[in-house]
Amino acid sequence: MQGVRQAAIMLSAIALLACGTSSETTPPRLTLTQSEFSTVDAGERVTGNATIILPNFGDALERYSVSAIRHNDGGVTGEFEETSEQEGGQRIHAHVVCFTVTGNGARLAAQIDQTNVSFGPVGSYVVWSVIDNGEGAKSPPDQTTDIFFGGTEAQAEFHCLTGFNLAPYFSSLRGNLQVH
Repeated sequence: MQGVRQAAIMLSAIALLACGTSSETTPPRLTLTQSEFSTVDAGERVTGNATIILPNFGDALERYSVSAIRHNDGGVTGEFEETSEQEGGQRIHAHVVCFTVTGNGARLAAQIDQTNVSFGPVGSYVVWSVIDNGEGAKSPPDQTTDIFFGGTEAQAEFHCLTGFNLAPYFSSLRGNLQVH
């Protein structure tokens, strides 16, 4: 739990630095305009599932599945479900709010709908990144970062547009992530 709290604090600190030294008391709301949607490809998608080992959490297994689709109007729909052996077992379900595909990688964010963890309450956001290393037995395993909890809407949108450095990436033991 200590590591998760530290990760949430780190994510918040990075976001504050990224926002600059504005004197506003509320975080800025980042919104994509229709012209910005034209720079992304409709039909982009990130789908699949991954199973990783988290060495910083006693080698806990973390499993998730994701389905994120960008529609012709630029809108995004999708779902994300994660379970982990951390903290005696955690589970979240969230809806994908944004993602950006760059080559064979993607940055994603989702808003939590259901949860059993206090550090990721309903309504908060999670962010993570993935790398699709291809298909078939000769391809290396796909990779993913851990899931970072407790973010705000502005932090989620920042991650999709610009990206936090969420390293390290972990090789998936099972599953297949596809970035198109």
